Amino acid sequence: FQSEERTLWEAPDTYLAMSPFMHADKIEAPFLLIHGEDDNNPGTFPIQSERLFQALKGLGKTSKLVLLPLESHGYQGKESVL
Repeated sequence: FQSEERTLWEAPDTYLAMSPFMHADKIEAPFLLIHGEDDNNPGTFPIQSERLFQALKGLGKTSKLVLLPLESHGYQGKESVL
């Protein structure tokens, strides 16, 4: 999906269909989100994981958010990859 060249405003149906946030109410299994706090990958910002976690929590779903300090998109610290 990151190869999508259109913006949200040009292709709202595509973005809404692909967004986990917009489907949080359909998630049934316990959900673990792990995200590097310093993620530098365009299109995957920690706030997206934080918002999905809050949506799941607000819906009463079982979920956990783990933010890995000092980690980018690919985890490198031995504490992160064990």
